[in-house]
Amino acid sequence: MRIVKLIVISFAILFLLTTAIGMLFPSTVRITRAVDVTAQYDTVYKYLNDAKYWKLWMAGTDSNTISFLSAKTAGRGTVVKIGTGEVTITRTTTDSIFSIWKSAGGNVQNAAFILLNNPAKNLVTVQWYFEQHVNWYPWERLSSLSNDKILGPVIEESLNKLKTVLNGK
Repeated sequence: MRIVKLIVISFAILFLLTTAIGMLFPSTVRITRAVDVTAQYDTVYKYLNDAKYWKLWMAGTDSNTISFLSAKTAGRGTVVKIGTGEVTITRTTTDSIFSIWKSAGGNVQNAAFILLNNPAKNLVTVQWYFEQHVNWYPWERLSSLSNDKILGPVIEESLNKLKTVLNGK
């Protein structure tokens, strides 16, 4: 009986300690990458806003893994299935495209493409970020540390491919 009591108390203390450490981490995690593209602003915007062009540059998307769940392929209201996940473009402005990315496991992340135009140099800076709100659960807070290591390289690869595709145009 003593051993069981010790195990229960140890588990409770470990859980409280892990929860306290997890609360030191932010509840919102943002992963951001950017790239400079030498191309016309309208062309860059089109490749970001119209999901039919995503398969040309976005990692993990090709003709086999991307399908449209909406009649639209561009702009607000576009819904795309990529692999087992789903992307919905929620809002567009002249310099940004906002979307919600849902994984098959129910994980939801807000994302956006932000475009900064430098017409004098025919240069467009494309910033792509993912933002996720994590709950107070210790496993969510602690696992958010790995988000940058997992998602960062994928974003970089995609943006570099976008740069390669558009610099050739």
